Amino acid sequence: MERYDTKDSYHAWYEHWHRYHWISTFVNDLKVADLACGEGYGSALLAQHAKEVTGVDFNAETIQKATDKYQTFKNLKYIQSDVLSAPMQDHAVDMVVSFETLEHLTTHHTLLKEFKRLMKPNGLLVISTPDKTVYSGSEGHNEFHLKELTHQEFTNLIDSHFKHALFFGQQLQTGSVLAPLTNQPTLSATSLYVEQHDEFITNYNQQSPTYLIAVASDSFEALLPFKSTGISHFNDSHNKLFNHYEQQIKRLLEADLQLKKLETQIEIQNQVINQLKARLGL
Repeated sequence: MERYDTKDSYHAWYEHWHRYHWISTFVNDLKVADLACGEGYGSALLAQHAKEVTGVDFNAETIQKATDKYQTFKNLKYIQSDVLSAPMQDHAVDMVVSFETLEHLTTHHTLLKEFKRLMKPNGLLVISTPDKTVYSGSEGHNEFHLKELTHQEFTNLIDSHFKHALFFGQQLQTGSVLAPLTNQPTLSATSLYVEQHDEFITNYNQQSPTYLIAVASDSFEALLPFKSTGISHFNDSHNKLFNHYEQQIKRLLEADLQLKKLETQIEIQNQVINQLKARLGL
């Protein structure tokens, strides 16, 4: 079974932690079920804000490690179970969170029915999955993914089970951040996209997001807090991913210089060899 390892400090770290940090601002005083919780780091993060969190995962060893690691959280518990039949009462939680689960199953409708069983009538589902068109187009086939969905297929699936839904996209990017250095409040965030060598024209983001996120409910009011949310920016405090790329780029540039030097030396040696052959009549 594929699962995110918290020791991973590159792409996956940003993608997985960003999703949980983003949703953590919406779980105050809520009972939350984190289904397919993996190592349990996200459940523990949500438990810092939520009234109660239950993490569910199929792997018994992973659940035991999570239980031991996060035992200081009194409002957090982990259960070993198949997410298609969680041992929890009907309508037990205010919110179901399930990130990167859908694509590992073929029984999508069964999964969503189980989610709705656990949710209160006005409860919320927050679910993410990779966009098949973007993810498999760039990454290639993932052997652990049994059934990926396109953007439209994901939208249709969510709409077939819930009366109301909002959809978001997540995409790892590099860019420049301009922010105030004092404690003055930041009231809004602006994202600017321009083409290199055509910097006078501001565009929208023309790239499709890698991951699709849906926030769904049968209650229109439950979605209201999400309607006013803007762009969420996430980074590590030391900017490790960007620094890693910078180091790799420098290595590649140095390798290119060395290659050009070697090519020049080979060309000179070939000229010398040809001159010697000519003198020898070869």
